[in-house]
Amino acid sequence: MAKPNGLIPPNHVNRILAVAVGGLGDSILFSPVLKALRSQFPHAQIELLLASRLAQSAYASASEVNQTKVVHLNHSVLPTNIAELLHFGLRSRVSGGFDLGVFATGLNPKLPILLKMIAGISRTECAPNPPTYFTDLACNVALARRFDDDINESDVFLPLTEESRVEAKEVLGRYGVSWDEDRIVAVCPSTDLWHRPRWELTKLKKVVMLLLRAGFEGKFVVIGDAKEAKEWEHVGAEGMGVINLAGRLSISASASLLRKSCLALCNDGGLMHVAGAVACQLVVIMPNAPLSYHPPGENTTVIHSRLSCSIACYPRRPKKCKTAECRGDIAVEEVFRECAHKLSAL
Repeated sequence: MAKPNGLIPPNHVNRILAVAVGGLGDSILFSPVLKALRSQFPHAQIELLLASRLAQSAYASASEVNQTKVVHLNHSVLPTNIAELLHFGLRSRVSGGFDLGVFATGLNPKLPILLKMIAGISRTECAPNPPTYFTDLACNVALARRFDDDINESDVFLPLTEESRVEAKEVLGRYGVSWDEDRIVAVCPSTDLWHRPRWELTKLKKVVMLLLRAGFEGKFVVIGDAKEAKEWEHVGAEGMGVINLAGRLSISASASLLRKSCLALCNDGGLMHVAGAVACQLVVIMPNAPLSYHPPGENTTVIHSRLSCSIACYPRRPKKCKTAECRGDIAVEEVFRECAHKLSAL
């Protein structure tokens, strides 16, 4: 049974604004706060403010929130669209404002102040930032425990619906993959960003080849967006029997597929957080991300570069760094061994 913190009497809170205006991964790491809010304030109207359409789609069916809204903000700097934020704030104030506003870790400290003024928020609660706690998830859990002492890191969640399961099953069936009989390894190429060098897709392909040579009997399925689908095609892995479904599944169906998979092999990106949230075994390559960005999940293995500069430079990679040596510091054999170990334990 949940143990409410008792700092804010439930009968004093009717409307709550929960704010997680980062990417898909940021919204997933914020999910324990949503669970705690619903536990402490079962009858309140909870509105979730996001900056990602993918996150909005992923949490559209969450019973913990009554409504989701997207405002195009940048979670690390001032709002990039002040007019859109003002529009949201004024509409909120006209409709009565909010009794409570809760803000995820990593946000610009000016954002709660700004929203409190323009949206009419009576009280704000903000998650601490690393290094107060080791990871972003731990920071959000610390916020969640102000409302429910029972919340912990295992309370990360992403809603899975029967509709998303049916979608994933039907799409897999078109490509000859049996939902009930085949073992599935999901491969997530992710997007190559200037500040976040992606481990090369040719190396992901080599890991898949080594797993096949080692005797893995199952299906490799690539998931992601349409851009990643084209990039994966360029490495020529389809001939190996790898099925490219990137761009063909909704984010909710991708989550259902990951829940069904026996392993996810991911580059740093939103889908690694999805995999961890649905309890899929996960091996993720994060060449230069800080330790605080770790995805959730008890069966998650993160492989970092060992270069001393790799963690310190994220998320603003020095412009003088042209080679992204942190990618080359991670060997194919190391990733293969981690994947093989997880698969052999099943």
